[in-house]
Amino acid sequence: MARRFGFARRRDSAEDGAGWIYADLFLALTVVGLGSAVITAVSASGAPQAPAEKTFQLSCAEFAVRVPANVASGGAEIEQAVGAEIGRRGWSPDSSKPGLVIVMGGFGSNESPGDGDGRAKAILSRLRASTPLLQQVEMRTAGARSVRVNGQETRVGGAGSFLMVTYLLFSGPTLTEDCTR
Repeated sequence: MARRFGFARRRDSAEDGAGWIYADLFLALTVVGLGSAVITAVSASGAPQAPAEKTFQLSCAEFAVRVPANVASGGAEIEQAVGAEIGRRGWSPDSSKPGLVIVMGGFGSNESPGDGDGRAKAILSRLRASTPLLQQVEMRTAGARSVRVNGQETRVGGAGSFLMVTYLLFSGPTLTEDCTR
């Protein structure tokens, strides 16, 4: 019988395997524990930390902004309308910004909502480029002649007319709004 470097052959048993699993688990938990202790010690050492990012919540109180006829140069009008709504709510521009915009495209009497939606999709890039306010905003499109905005029927118009249904993001106390309208 050949010897294998002084090690006697052992029987395989479930108890031996379970022991190694627990040893590996203990080793992994030790490494994680030491890693978190090091991170905690570095954080508590007084080293400069980056300021915490603001947490925003989406307001369900939408408002309408009419898209100017010249979309590419209409950014100032859009910014003014959004700024007026932020002021009306008593928020500051530092704590609020547009978060979701649904661009509604109007359509003629011999057209379908799909035609208005197609025109709305076609102006998205020009609309984003018109103002920095819309460059990081989620934008969707739809075709409609009129739409309910914050509980009131609002006219979109015919072919070539556009309306932005806008939702704001707010950083501050938890909003208590009626989102059932």
